[in-house]
Amino acid sequence: MDTTQTKQPAVAVVQLNLWGILWMFTWPALWYLFLIYGLGQLFIPPGGTTPTWYFLFVLAVGTGAELVAGLVLLRREGYPLTLAGLRERLHLYWPKGWKNWGLAVLLLILGIVLSTLMGPVSKALAGVPGFVPPAWWPAASNPTIQIKGVADVFPDVNLKGNFLFLLTYFFIGLVGNIFGEGIYYRGYLLPRMQGVFGRWAWIANGVLFTLKHVYQRWLYPGILVGGLFFAFAAGPMGSLPLAMVYHWLGNFFLPLLLLGMAVFGIG
Repeated sequence: MDTTQTKQPAVAVVQLNLWGILWMFTWPALWYLFLIYGLGQLFIPPGGTTPTWYFLFVLAVGTGAELVAGLVLLRREGYPLTLAGLRERLHLYWPKGWKNWGLAVLLLILGIVLSTLMGPVSKALAGVPGFVPPAWWPAASNPTIQIKGVADVFPDVNLKGNFLFLLTYFFIGLVGNIFGEGIYYRGYLLPRMQGVFGRWAWIANGVLFTLKHVYQRWLYPGILVGGLFFAFAAGPMGSLPLAMVYHWLGNFFLPLLLLGMAVFGIG
């Protein structure tokens, strides 16, 4: 099946060499390691868990750096930071035709199934020496902690009626995590990896995106599934918005739904 959603005029992209590609995945990992294991230790109480405000700070500053880097690099190559200027460069197109939309839905279902199956695998990996999460790691991404409700994820936040917190979580997740990682890894880097990896650049992108998350390596199984599906949507399917929707559904749809219910006092 031809997964190219639309035919657009080819635009030359300056390719990165292997060392350049590896560095572009390495510096974000180092940045997160500093934020979490370096600076974070100043704010995590002994014997306690990471405060929610610092969890959101790391999410905002970490992914915010990736978003800024992606936009700056695109601007340096001469692309105006406007929707019209970035549309073709970032593949800001939706799939065309029922066949490609059908494939998109099938991939979404397959991704959800595989991600669910990776849950027990990540939990098992979290018990392997070298992959055990620190005791202070937030429950949201700590498979060793049993979560009975959204209050267990944000134990230090009064959720009922806290609409400001709901909007903050939504904004940071959407702008930072979804737009930031999408534009940097799939929008900017993926097209520039083809000179080294050719047609398999999307696989290399997904694998390196996974390895970049060394700071939460116990989640590698699930991140790999997501990283490959996001890269396939942005690469072979030619739709960065589709990749972002996959990413948002995988990372934030259910947490936001449960958080919203808690804020509105439902359930």
